[in-house]
Amino acid sequence: MNRIKYFLLVFCVLQFTLGHAQKRGKKSKDGKNKVVVEVSNASKIKAERLFFDGQRAKLIGDLEGAYENFNDAVKLHPQLDAAYYELAQLQQLGDDFVSAQKNMDKALAISPSNVWYQRYQGDLLALQFKYDEAAEIYNNLKSEHPKEYDYYFQEAYYLILTDQLKEAIEVYDEIEEAIGVQGDASLQKHKIYSRLNKPDDAVKELNKLIEAYPDDLQYRNELADFYLINGQTEKAVNTFEEILEVDPNNVYALTSLADYYKTTGESAKALEYSERAFANPEIPIDAKISVLYNYIKYYNERKDQMDEAFGLADILIGAHPKEAKAYAIAGDLRNLASQPEEALVYYYQSLEQQKDIFTVWQQIFFINSDLQEYGELVKYTNLAKEYFPNQALVYFFNGLGFQQLNEFADAEKSYSRGVKMAGDNAELKAQFYSNLGNTYNDLKKYAESDESFDKALELNPRNAFVLNNYSYYLSLRGENLKKAEEMSLLSNEIQPNSSSFLDTYAWVLYKSEKYVEAKEWQIKAIEASDSPSATLLEHLGDILYKLGDKKAAISKWEEAAELKGGSDKLIKKIDGQTLYE
Repeated sequence: MNRIKYFLLVFCVLQFTLGHAQKRGKKSKDGKNKVVVEVSNASKIKAERLFFDGQRAKLIGDLEGAYENFNDAVKLHPQLDAAYYELAQLQQLGDDFVSAQKNMDKALAISPSNVWYQRYQGDLLALQFKYDEAAEIYNNLKSEHPKEYDYYFQEAYYLILTDQLKEAIEVYDEIEEAIGVQGDASLQKHKIYSRLNKPDDAVKELNKLIEAYPDDLQYRNELADFYLINGQTEKAVNTFEEILEVDPNNVYALTSLADYYKTTGESAKALEYSERAFANPEIPIDAKISVLYNYIKYYNERKDQMDEAFGLADILIGAHPKEAKAYAIAGDLRNLASQPEEALVYYYQSLEQQKDIFTVWQQIFFINSDLQEYGELVKYTNLAKEYFPNQALVYFFNGLGFQQLNEFADAEKSYSRGVKMAGDNAELKAQFYSNLGNTYNDLKKYAESDESFDKALELNPRNAFVLNNYSYYLSLRGENLKKAEEMSLLSNEIQPNSSSFLDTYAWVLYKSEKYVEAKEWQIKAIEASDSPSATLLEHLGDILYKLGDKKAAISKWEEAAELKGGSDKLIKKIDGQTLYE
Protein backbone atom coordinates (compact mmCIF):
# COMPACT_ATOMS: atom_id res chain seq x y z
CA MET A 1 0.00 0.00 0.00
CA ASN A 2 2.83 2.41 0.81
CA ARG A 3 4.49 1.76 -2.55
CA ILE A 4 1.18 2.45 -4.35
CA LYS A 5 0.89 5.76 -2.51
CA TYR A 6 4.50 6.56 -3.39
CA PHE A 7 3.94 5.96 -7.10
CA LEU A 8 0.75 8.04 -7.02
CA LEU A 9 2.68 10.89 -5.41
CA VAL A 10 5.45 10.65 -8.01
CA PHE A 11 2.79 10.53 -10.75
CA CYS A 12 1.15 13.70 -9.41
CA VAL A 13 4.50 15.48 -9.21
CA LEU A 14 5.34 14.35 -12.70
CA GLN A 15 1.96 15.50 -14.05
CA PHE A 16 2.54 18.89 -12.45
CA THR A 17 6.06 19.02 -13.91
CA LEU A 18 4.95 17.97 -17.36
CA GLY A 19 2.00 20.31 -17.35
CA HIS A 20 4.11 23.15 -16.04
CA ALA A 21 6.81 22.42 -18.64
CA GLN A 22 4.26 22.73 -21.42
CA LYS A 23 3.14 26.15 -20.17
CA ARG A 24 6.55 27.71 -19.53
CA GLY A 25 9.34 28.26 -21.98
CA LYS A 26 7.72 31.26 -23.63
CA LYS A 27 9.88 33.78 -21.85
CA SER A 28 13.34 33.64 -20.38
CA LYS A 29 14.27 35.25 -17.06
CA ASP A 30 15.01 38.54 -18.81
CA GLY A 31 11.59 38.51 -20.38
CA LYS A 32 12.74 37.68 -23.90
CA ASN A 33 11.21 34.95 -25.97
CA LYS A 34 13.24 31.73 -26.08
CA VAL A 35 13.11 28.74 -28.36
CA VAL A 36 11.45 25.68 -26.86
CA VAL A 37 11.77 22.34 -28.58
CA GLU A 38 8.32 21.02 -29.23
CA VAL A 39 7.78 17.52 -27.82
CA SER A 40 5.06 15.29 -29.19
CA ASN A 41 2.46 13.83 -26.88
CA ALA A 42 3.69 10.33 -27.75
CA SER A 43 7.24 11.27 -26.66
CA LYS A 44 5.94 12.80 -23.44
CA ILE A 45 3.96 9.66 -22.61
CA LYS A 46 6.95 7.46 -23.36
CA ALA A 47 9.21 9.74 -21.27
CA GLU A 48 6.71 9.55 -18.44
CA ARG A 49 6.77 5.74 -18.57
CA LEU A 50 10.56 5.72 -18.60
CA PHE A 51 10.57 8.02 -15.59
CA PHE A 52 8.31 5.65 -13.65
CA ASP A 53 10.43 2.68 -14.75
CA GLY A 54 13.45 4.54 -13.40
CA GLN A 55 11.71 5.08 -10.06
CA ARG A 56 10.83 1.38 -9.82
CA ALA A 57 14.41 0.35 -10.66
CA LYS A 58 15.73 2.75 -8.04
CA LEU A 59 13.39 1.31 -5.40
CA ILE A 60 14.66 -2.23 -5.94
CA GLY A 61 18.31 -1.13 -5.95
CA ASP A 62 18.89 -1.36 -9.72
CA LEU A 63 20.69 1.98 -9.96
CA GLU A 64 22.20 1.27 -13.36
CA GLY A 65 18.75 0.51 -14.79
CA ALA A 66 17.33 3.61 -13.10
CA TYR A 67 20.04 5.79 -14.64
CA GLU A 68 19.35 4.43 -18.15
CA ASN A 69 15.62 5.07 -17.83
CA PHE A 70 16.02 8.64 -16.53
CA ASN A 71 18.62 9.40 -19.20
CA ASP A 72 16.38 8.04 -21.96
CA ALA A 73 13.48 10.08 -20.55
CA VAL A 74 15.30 13.43 -20.89
CA LYS A 75 16.39 12.54 -24.39
CA LEU A 76 12.72 12.20 -25.36
CA HIS A 77 11.56 15.10 -23.22
CA PRO A 78 14.36 17.66 -22.53
CA GLN A 79 12.03 19.74 -20.31
CA LEU A 80 11.51 16.92 -17.78
CA ASP A 81 13.27 18.58 -14.84
CA ALA A 82 12.44 15.78 -12.34
CA ALA A 83 14.49 13.34 -14.43
CA TYR A 84 17.54 15.66 -14.33
CA TYR A 85 17.12 15.82 -10.54
CA GLU A 86 17.07 12.02 -10.29
CA LEU A 87 20.10 11.73 -12.57
CA ALA A 88 22.02 14.18 -10.40
CA GLN A 89 21.33 12.13 -7.26
CA LEU A 90 22.52 8.92 -8.93
CA GLN A 91 25.67 10.62 -10.18
CA GLN A 92 26.35 11.97 -6.70
CA LEU A 93 26.21 8.41 -5.35
CA GLY A 94 29.00 7.59 -7.82
CA ASP A 95 30.98 10.66 -6.70
CA ASP A 96 30.55 12.20 -10.17
CA PHE A 97 29.86 15.66 -8.79
CA VAL A 98 30.64 17.47 -12.04
CA SER A 99 27.94 15.61 -13.99
CA ALA A 100 25.54 15.87 -11.07
CA GLN A 101 26.05 19.63 -10.98
CA LYS A 102 25.35 19.91 -14.73
CA ASN A 103 22.08 18.02 -14.40
CA MET A 104 21.00 20.16 -11.43
CA ASP A 105 21.75 23.28 -13.48
CA LYS A 106 19.41 21.92 -16.16
CA ALA A 107 16.69 21.10 -13.62
CA LEU A 108 16.89 24.59 -12.10
CA ALA A 109 16.91 26.26 -15.52
CA ILE A 110 13.56 24.60 -16.19
CA SER A 111 12.14 25.03 -12.66
CA PRO A 112 14.15 27.80 -10.93
CA SER A 113 11.69 28.22 -8.04
CA ASN A 114 11.63 24.56 -7.01
CA VAL A 115 12.68 24.57 -3.35
CA TRP A 116 13.82 20.94 -3.33
CA TYR A 117 16.07 21.56 -6.31
CA GLN A 118 17.58 24.62 -4.69
CA ARG A 119 18.24 22.83 -1.42
CA TYR A 120 19.81 19.89 -3.18
CA GLN A 121 21.90 22.25 -5.27
CA GLY A 122 23.21 23.89 -2.11
CA ASP A 123 24.08 20.59 -0.47
CA LEU A 124 25.67 19.32 -3.69
CA LEU A 125 27.89 22.39 -3.79
CA ALA A 126 28.86 21.77 -0.17
CA LEU A 127 29.89 18.21 -1.02
CA GLN A 128 32.35 19.79 -3.46
CA PHE A 129 33.59 22.12 -0.68
CA LYS A 130 32.05 25.11 -2.47
CA TYR A 131 30.71 26.49 0.79
CA ASP A 132 30.50 30.10 -0.44
CA GLU A 133 28.14 29.13 -3.24
CA ALA A 134 26.16 26.84 -0.92
CA ALA A 135 25.72 29.70 1.54
CA GLU A 136 24.48 31.94 -1.30
CA ILE A 137 21.88 29.31 -2.30
CA TYR A 138 20.51 29.21 1.25
CA ASN A 139 20.64 32.98 1.47
CA ASN A 140 18.33 33.12 -1.54
CA LEU A 141 16.05 30.46 -0.06
CA LYS A 142 15.95 32.41 3.20
CA SER A 143 14.92 35.57 1.32
CA GLU A 144 12.21 33.73 -0.58
CA HIS A 145 10.94 31.87 2.50
CA PRO A 146 11.64 34.10 5.53
CA LYS A 147 9.70 31.84 7.92
CA GLU A 148 11.71 28.72 7.11
CA TYR A 149 14.42 29.00 9.76
CA ASP A 150 16.25 25.85 8.69
CA TYR A 151 17.53 27.91 5.75
CA TYR A 152 19.03 30.44 8.16
CA PHE A 153 20.85 27.71 10.06
CA GLN A 154 22.21 26.15 6.86
CA GLU A 155 23.44 29.47 5.57
CA ALA A 156 25.15 30.21 8.88
CA TYR A 157 26.69 26.75 8.94
CA TYR A 158 28.28 27.19 5.51
CA LEU A 159 29.44 30.68 6.42
CA ILE A 160 31.23 29.23 9.46
CA LEU A 161 32.93 26.67 7.21
CA THR A 162 34.32 29.53 5.14
CA ASP A 163 35.44 31.44 8.28
CA GLN A 164 32.88 34.18 7.63
CA LEU A 165 32.19 34.25 11.34
CA LYS A 166 30.84 37.77 11.65
CA GLU A 167 28.45 37.15 8.77
CA ALA A 168 27.30 33.93 10.48
CA ILE A 169 26.59 35.88 13.68
CA GLU A 170 24.46 38.29 11.66
CA VAL A 171 22.37 35.39 10.38
CA TYR A 172 21.91 34.03 13.93
CA ASP A 173 20.91 37.55 14.99
CA GLU A 174 18.22 37.49 12.32
CA ILE A 175 16.85 34.28 13.84
CA GLU A 176 16.85 35.79 17.31
CA GLU A 177 15.12 38.92 16.06
CA ALA A 178 12.44 36.81 14.41
CA ILE A 179 11.71 34.16 17.07
CA GLY A 180 13.55 35.31 20.18
CA VAL A 181 16.47 33.70 22.01
CA GLN A 182 16.95 30.22 20.63
CA GLY A 183 19.23 27.50 22.03
CA ASP A 184 21.04 26.32 18.92
CA ALA A 185 21.56 29.83 17.57
CA SER A 186 22.90 31.28 20.82
CA LEU A 187 25.17 28.28 21.44
CA GLN A 188 26.64 28.71 17.97
CA LYS A 189 27.19 32.40 18.62
CA HIS A 190 28.84 31.48 21.91
CA LYS A 191 31.24 29.17 20.06
CA ILE A 192 31.97 31.78 17.40
CA TYR A 193 32.74 34.46 19.97
CA SER A 194 35.05 31.98 21.68
CA ARG A 195 36.88 31.45 18.39
CA LEU A 196 37.08 35.21 17.90
CA ASN A 197 38.61 35.50 21.38
CA LYS A 198 35.72 37.57 22.67
CA PRO A 199 35.03 35.87 26.02
CA ASP A 200 32.70 38.59 27.30
CA ASP A 201 30.42 38.22 24.29
CA ALA A 202 30.63 34.43 24.60
CA VAL A 203 29.50 34.64 28.23
CA LYS A 204 26.76 37.06 27.25
CA GLU A 205 25.23 34.49 24.90
CA LEU A 206 25.14 31.84 27.60
CA ASN A 207 23.64 34.24 30.11
CA LYS A 208 20.91 35.07 27.59
CA LEU A 209 20.07 31.38 27.39
CA ILE A 210 20.11 31.01 31.19
CA GLU A 211 17.71 33.94 31.49
CA ALA A 212 15.45 32.65 28.71
CA TYR A 213 15.47 29.04 29.97
CA PRO A 214 16.13 29.17 33.74
CA ASP A 215 15.05 25.55 34.27
CA ASP A 216 17.48 24.16 31.68
CA LEU A 217 20.66 23.61 33.68
CA GLN A 218 22.58 22.58 30.56
CA TYR A 219 23.36 26.22 29.85
CA ARG A 220 24.63 26.84 33.38
CA ASN A 221 26.89 23.81 33.01
CA GLU A 222 28.14 25.21 29.69
CA LEU A 223 28.91 28.51 31.41
CA ALA A 224 30.77 26.82 34.27
CA ASP A 225 32.82 24.80 31.80
CA PHE A 226 33.64 27.94 29.85
CA TYR A 227 34.87 29.63 33.01
CA LEU A 228 37.06 26.61 33.81
CA ILE A 229 38.56 26.51 30.33
CA ASN A 230 39.36 30.21 30.51
CA GLY A 231 40.98 29.98 33.93
CA GLN A 232 38.15 31.72 35.79
CA THR A 233 37.96 28.97 38.39
CA GLU A 234 36.22 30.98 41.08
CA LYS A 235 33.38 31.87 38.73
CA ALA A 236 33.22 28.25 37.55
CA VAL A 237 32.95 26.90 41.10
CA ASN A 238 30.30 29.50 41.98
CA THR A 239 28.28 28.56 38.90
CA PHE A 240 28.44 24.86 39.74
CA GLU A 241 27.35 25.66 43.31
CA GLU A 242 24.40 27.67 41.91
CA ILE A 243 23.43 24.62 39.86
CA LEU A 244 23.51 22.44 42.98
CA GLU A 245 21.25 24.92 44.79
CA VAL A 246 18.67 24.31 42.07
CA ASP A 247 19.41 20.61 41.66
CA PRO A 248 21.43 19.14 44.57
CA ASN A 249 21.85 15.87 42.69
CA ASN A 250 23.06 17.30 39.39
CA VAL A 251 25.55 14.66 38.30
CA TYR A 252 27.52 16.93 35.99
CA ALA A 253 28.04 19.62 38.61
CA LEU A 254 28.95 17.09 41.32
CA THR A 255 31.44 15.19 39.17
CA SER A 256 32.89 18.40 37.70
CA LEU A 257 33.52 19.81 41.17
CA ALA A 258 35.00 16.49 42.27
CA ASP A 259 37.36 16.53 39.28
CA TYR A 260 38.23 20.17 39.86
CA TYR A 261 39.18 19.65 43.50
CA LYS A 262 41.26 16.62 42.53
CA THR A 263 43.32 18.82 40.21
CA THR A 264 43.83 21.37 42.97
CA GLY A 265 44.89 18.69 45.42
CA GLU A 266 41.91 19.26 47.73
CA SER A 267 41.24 15.55 48.19
CA ALA A 268 38.71 15.93 50.99
CA LYS A 269 36.46 18.21 48.92
CA ALA A 270 36.90 16.02 45.85
CA LEU A 271 35.81 12.97 47.81
CA GLU A 272 32.86 14.85 49.34
CA TYR A 273 31.38 15.67 45.93
CA SER A 274 32.12 12.19 44.58
CA GLU A 275 30.37 10.57 47.53
CA ARG A 276 27.35 12.83 47.05
CA ALA A 277 27.12 11.75 43.43
CA PHE A 278 27.60 8.07 44.21
CA ALA A 279 25.03 8.05 47.03
CA ASN A 280 22.26 9.35 44.79
CA PRO A 281 20.30 6.41 43.29
CA GLU A 282 18.74 8.70 40.68
CA ILE A 283 22.10 9.29 39.04
CA PRO A 284 22.65 6.50 36.46
CA ILE A 285 24.93 3.76 37.70
CA ASP A 286 26.97 3.68 34.47
CA ALA A 287 28.13 7.25 35.02
CA LYS A 288 29.47 6.24 38.43
CA ILE A 289 31.07 3.05 37.16
CA SER A 290 32.95 5.10 34.57
CA VAL A 291 34.46 7.09 37.45
CA LEU A 292 35.52 3.91 39.24
CA TYR A 293 36.86 2.48 36.01
CA ASN A 294 39.42 5.28 35.93
CA TYR A 295 40.92 3.91 39.14
CA ILE A 296 41.46 0.65 37.22
CA LYS A 297 42.61 2.27 34.00
CA TYR A 298 45.16 4.46 35.77
CA TYR A 299 45.97 2.03 38.57
CA ASN A 300 49.73 2.59 38.53
CA GLU A 301 49.24 6.33 39.02
CA ARG A 302 46.44 5.94 41.58
CA LYS A 303 47.56 3.02 43.75
CA ASP A 304 47.56 5.21 46.82
CA GLN A 305 43.90 6.16 46.19
CA MET A 306 42.47 2.64 46.26
CA ASP A 307 40.95 3.03 49.72
CA GLU A 308 39.02 5.97 48.29
CA ALA A 309 37.89 3.78 45.38
CA PHE A 310 36.81 1.00 47.77
CA GLY A 311 34.72 3.49 49.73
CA LEU A 312 33.03 4.83 46.60
CA ALA A 313 32.31 1.28 45.43
CA ASP A 314 30.59 0.46 48.72
CA ILE A 315 28.53 3.66 48.46
CA LEU A 316 27.62 2.63 44.92
CA ILE A 317 26.36 -0.72 46.19
CA GLY A 318 24.31 1.05 48.85
CA ALA A 319 22.67 3.24 46.21
CA HIS A 320 22.13 0.37 43.73
CA PRO A 321 21.82 -2.82 45.84
CA LYS A 322 20.07 -4.77 43.07
CA GLU A 323 22.63 -4.01 40.36
CA ALA A 324 25.05 -6.87 39.67
CA LYS A 325 27.52 -4.50 38.02
CA ALA A 326 27.89 -2.54 41.28
CA TYR A 327 29.26 -5.63 43.04
CA ALA A 328 31.30 -6.60 39.98
CA ILE A 329 33.22 -3.29 39.83
CA ALA A 330 33.84 -3.53 43.57
CA GLY A 331 35.29 -6.99 42.99
CA ASP A 332 37.43 -5.75 40.11
CA LEU A 333 38.93 -3.03 42.32
CA ARG A 334 39.75 -5.48 45.12
CA ASN A 335 41.19 -8.01 42.70
CA LEU A 336 43.40 -5.37 41.06
CA ALA A 337 44.66 -4.34 44.48
CA SER A 338 45.78 -7.95 45.21
CA GLN A 339 42.90 -8.68 47.56
CA PRO A 340 41.50 -11.80 45.85
CA GLU A 341 39.58 -13.17 48.84
CA GLU A 342 37.72 -9.86 49.28
CA ALA A 343 37.14 -9.70 45.53
CA LEU A 344 35.50 -13.13 45.58
CA VAL A 345 32.95 -11.96 48.16
CA TYR A 346 31.82 -9.18 45.81
CA TYR A 347 31.79 -11.45 42.76
CA TYR A 348 29.62 -13.98 44.59
CA GLN A 349 27.21 -11.16 45.54
CA SER A 350 27.14 -10.07 41.90
CA LEU A 351 26.04 -13.57 40.90
CA GLU A 352 23.22 -13.40 43.45
CA GLN A 353 21.79 -10.45 41.51
CA GLN A 354 22.46 -11.67 37.98
CA LYS A 355 23.85 -14.98 36.82
CA ASP A 356 24.39 -14.40 33.10
CA ILE A 357 27.45 -12.12 33.21
CA PHE A 358 30.24 -14.43 32.10
CA THR A 359 33.09 -12.07 32.99
CA VAL A 360 32.09 -12.35 36.67
CA TRP A 361 32.14 -16.15 36.51
CA GLN A 362 35.48 -15.98 34.75
CA GLN A 363 37.00 -13.91 37.55
CA ILE A 364 35.70 -16.43 40.08
CA PHE A 365 37.38 -19.23 38.14
CA PHE A 366 40.73 -17.49 37.91
CA ILE A 367 40.82 -16.44 41.56
CA ASN A 368 39.84 -19.86 42.93
CA SER A 369 42.46 -21.43 40.67
CA ASP A 370 45.14 -18.99 41.87
CA LEU A 371 44.14 -19.58 45.51
CA GLN A 372 44.24 -23.34 44.87
CA GLU A 373 40.65 -23.60 46.11
CA TYR A 374 39.93 -26.47 43.78
CA GLY A 375 36.78 -27.63 45.55
CA GLU A 376 35.28 -24.17 45.04
CA LEU A 377 36.52 -24.15 41.46
CA VAL A 378 34.67 -27.38 40.72
CA LYS A 379 31.56 -26.13 42.52
CA TYR A 380 31.28 -22.87 40.56
CA THR A 381 32.25 -24.33 37.20
CA ASN A 382 29.53 -26.96 37.66
CA LEU A 383 27.05 -24.16 38.37
CA ALA A 384 28.26 -22.19 35.38
CA LYS A 385 27.50 -25.08 33.03
CA GLU A 386 23.80 -24.40 33.61
CA TYR A 387 24.13 -20.88 32.22
CA PHE A 388 26.98 -21.32 29.72
CA PRO A 389 26.75 -24.91 28.45
CA ASN A 390 28.78 -24.11 25.33
CA GLN A 391 31.52 -22.00 26.89
CA ALA A 392 34.88 -23.78 26.56
CA LEU A 393 36.50 -21.93 29.46
CA VAL A 394 33.95 -23.34 31.91
CA TYR A 395 35.00 -26.89 31.02
CA PHE A 396 38.68 -25.99 31.09
CA PHE A 397 38.53 -24.77 34.68
CA ASN A 398 36.16 -27.58 35.64
CA GLY A 399 38.69 -30.10 34.35
CA LEU A 400 41.51 -28.26 36.09
CA GLY A 401 39.67 -28.42 39.41
CA PHE A 402 39.06 -32.16 39.10
CA GLN A 403 42.64 -32.75 37.94
CA GLN A 404 44.10 -30.96 40.96
CA LEU A 405 41.81 -32.98 43.24
CA ASN A 406 43.20 -36.16 41.62
CA GLU A 407 39.77 -36.98 40.20
CA PHE A 408 41.27 -37.73 36.82
CA ALA A 409 38.32 -39.50 35.21
CA ASP A 410 36.09 -36.43 35.76
CA ALA A 411 38.88 -34.16 34.59
CA GLU A 412 39.22 -36.18 31.37
CA LYS A 413 35.47 -35.85 30.70
CA SER A 414 35.50 -32.06 31.11
CA TYR A 415 38.64 -31.54 29.03
CA SER A 416 37.39 -33.83 26.25
CA ARG A 417 34.10 -31.96 26.04
CA GLY A 418 35.61 -28.48 26.34
CA VAL A 419 38.23 -28.92 23.64
CA LYS A 420 35.41 -29.41 21.13
CA MET A 421 34.06 -25.97 22.05
CA ALA A 422 37.37 -24.12 21.73
CA GLY A 423 36.70 -23.41 18.07
CA ASP A 424 39.44 -21.37 16.39
CA ASN A 425 41.10 -20.43 19.67
CA ALA A 426 44.38 -22.27 19.02
CA GLU A 427 45.98 -21.18 22.29
CA LEU A 428 43.09 -22.45 24.42
CA LYS A 429 42.81 -25.64 22.38
CA ALA A 430 46.55 -26.32 22.86
CA GLN A 431 46.15 -25.87 26.62
CA PHE A 432 43.24 -28.32 26.61
CA TYR A 433 45.36 -30.94 24.84
CA SER A 434 48.30 -30.29 27.17
CA ASN A 435 46.11 -30.86 30.24
CA LEU A 436 44.57 -33.92 28.60
CA GLY A 437 48.08 -35.28 28.08
CA ASN A 438 48.82 -34.90 31.79
CA THR A 439 45.44 -36.35 32.79
CA TYR A 440 45.69 -39.40 30.52
CA ASN A 441 49.18 -40.04 31.90
CA ASP A 442 47.75 -40.06 35.42
CA LEU A 443 45.07 -42.49 34.21
CA LYS A 444 47.85 -44.63 32.70
CA LYS A 445 46.27 -44.21 29.26
CA TYR A 446 49.65 -43.63 27.70
CA ALA A 447 48.67 -43.83 24.03
CA GLU A 448 45.96 -41.20 24.56
CA SER A 449 48.43 -39.10 26.58
CA ASP A 450 51.02 -39.13 23.78
CA GLU A 451 48.35 -38.33 21.17
CA SER A 452 47.12 -35.35 23.21
CA PHE A 453 50.63 -33.96 23.65
CA ASP A 454 51.27 -34.37 19.92
CA LYS A 455 48.10 -32.37 19.14
CA ALA A 456 49.17 -29.65 21.58
CA LEU A 457 52.56 -29.39 19.85
CA GLU A 458 50.93 -29.26 16.42
CA LEU A 459 49.16 -26.12 17.57
CA ASN A 460 52.20 -24.67 19.37
CA PRO A 461 55.48 -26.47 18.59
CA ARG A 462 57.47 -24.25 20.96
CA ASN A 463 55.42 -24.66 24.12
CA ALA A 464 58.25 -25.32 26.58
CA PHE A 465 55.99 -26.78 29.27
CA VAL A 466 54.41 -29.32 26.91
CA LEU A 467 57.83 -30.30 25.57
CA ASN A 468 59.14 -30.75 29.11
CA ASN A 469 56.18 -32.76 30.45
CA TYR A 470 55.89 -34.96 27.38
CA SER A 471 59.59 -35.81 27.41
CA TYR A 472 59.55 -36.48 31.15
CA TYR A 473 56.65 -38.92 30.88
CA LEU A 474 58.35 -40.73 28.01
CA SER A 475 61.54 -41.01 30.06
CA LEU A 476 59.64 -42.44 33.04
CA ARG A 477 58.28 -45.14 30.77
CA GLY A 478 61.62 -45.58 29.01
CA GLU A 479 59.88 -45.15 25.66
CA ASN A 480 60.91 -43.17 22.58
CA LEU A 481 63.90 -41.71 24.43
CA LYS A 482 65.41 -40.13 21.33
CA LYS A 483 62.26 -38.06 20.81
CA ALA A 484 62.18 -37.26 24.53
CA GLU A 485 65.79 -36.05 24.40
CA GLU A 486 65.09 -33.79 21.40
CA MET A 487 61.99 -32.28 22.99
CA SER A 488 63.65 -31.73 26.37
CA LEU A 489 66.68 -30.06 24.80
CA LEU A 490 64.36 -27.75 22.81
CA SER A 491 62.45 -26.81 25.97
CA ASN A 492 65.74 -25.71 27.55
CA GLU A 493 66.63 -23.65 24.49
CA ILE A 494 63.24 -21.92 24.64
CA GLN A 495 63.36 -21.36 28.39
CA PRO A 496 66.98 -21.56 29.61
CA ASN A 497 68.07 -21.81 33.26
CA SER A 498 64.84 -23.48 34.39
CA SER A 499 65.77 -25.89 37.16
CA SER A 500 62.80 -28.12 36.37
CA PHE A 501 63.56 -28.29 32.63
CA LEU A 502 67.27 -28.93 33.26
CA ASP A 503 66.36 -31.74 35.64
CA THR A 504 64.09 -33.34 33.02
CA TYR A 505 66.83 -33.25 30.39
CA ALA A 506 69.32 -34.78 32.84
CA TRP A 507 66.80 -37.50 33.66
CA VAL A 508 66.19 -38.28 29.97
CA LEU A 509 69.97 -38.62 29.50
CA TYR A 510 70.09 -40.84 32.57
CA LYS A 511 67.38 -43.10 31.17
CA SER A 512 69.35 -43.19 27.91
CA GLU A 513 72.41 -44.34 29.92
CA LYS A 514 74.33 -41.17 29.06
CA TYR A 515 75.50 -40.77 32.64
CA VAL A 516 78.41 -38.36 32.14
CA GLU A 517 76.20 -35.87 30.28
CA ALA A 518 73.39 -36.50 32.74
CA LYS A 519 75.66 -35.52 35.65
CA GLU A 520 76.65 -32.28 33.91
CA TRP A 521 73.02 -31.26 33.33
CA GLN A 522 71.87 -32.35 36.80
CA ILE A 523 74.52 -30.10 38.38
CA LYS A 524 73.23 -27.25 36.17
CA ALA A 525 69.70 -27.94 37.44
CA ILE A 526 70.86 -27.73 41.07
CA GLU A 527 72.85 -24.54 40.41
CA ALA A 528 69.81 -22.95 38.72
CA SER A 529 67.68 -23.50 41.85
CA ASP A 530 67.80 -21.08 44.77
CA SER A 531 66.97 -23.96 47.14
CA PRO A 532 67.51 -27.36 45.50
CA SER A 533 64.70 -29.82 46.15
CA ALA A 534 64.99 -33.38 47.43
CA THR A 535 64.18 -34.63 43.93
CA LEU A 536 67.10 -32.74 42.35
CA LEU A 537 69.55 -34.10 44.92
CA GLU A 538 68.18 -37.64 44.73
CA HIS A 539 68.50 -37.61 40.92
CA LEU A 540 72.13 -36.51 41.20
CA GLY A 541 72.73 -39.36 43.68
CA ASP A 542 71.26 -41.85 41.21
CA ILE A 543 73.51 -40.57 38.43
CA LEU A 544 76.61 -40.67 40.63
CA TYR A 545 75.78 -44.24 41.59
CA LYS A 546 75.63 -45.23 37.92
CA LEU A 547 79.01 -43.57 37.42
CA GLY A 548 80.46 -45.77 40.16
CA ASP A 549 80.80 -43.06 42.83
CA LYS A 550 78.80 -44.89 45.48
CA LYS A 551 80.02 -42.77 48.42
CA ALA A 552 79.05 -39.48 46.74
CA ALA A 553 75.72 -41.00 45.70
CA ILE A 554 74.82 -41.99 49.27
CA SER A 555 75.83 -38.51 50.47
CA LYS A 556 73.40 -36.89 48.01
CA TRP A 557 70.61 -39.29 48.99
CA GLU A 558 71.15 -38.38 52.63
CA GLU A 559 70.99 -34.65 51.79
CA ALA A 560 67.74 -35.29 49.92
CA ALA A 561 66.25 -37.18 52.89
CA GLU A 562 66.90 -34.22 55.18
CA LEU A 563 64.82 -31.99 52.88
CA LYS A 564 61.93 -34.43 52.52
CA GLY A 565 59.96 -34.80 49.31
CA GLY A 566 62.09 -37.44 47.61
CA SER A 567 60.85 -40.67 46.06
CA ASP A 568 59.31 -43.50 48.08
CA LYS A 569 62.52 -45.49 47.48
CA LEU A 570 64.89 -42.86 48.88
CA ILE A 571 65.17 -44.27 52.42
CA LYS A 572 65.52 -47.78 51.04
CA LYS A 573 68.47 -46.59 48.91
CA ILE A 574 70.16 -45.12 51.96
CA ASP A 575 69.54 -48.14 54.15
CA GLY A 576 70.63 -50.61 51.49
CA GLN A 577 73.37 -48.31 50.18
CA THR A 578 72.36 -49.32 46.69
CA LEU A 579 70.23 -48.00 43.85
CA TYR A 580 66.63 -49.14 43.53
CA GLU A 581 64.81 -48.05 40.35
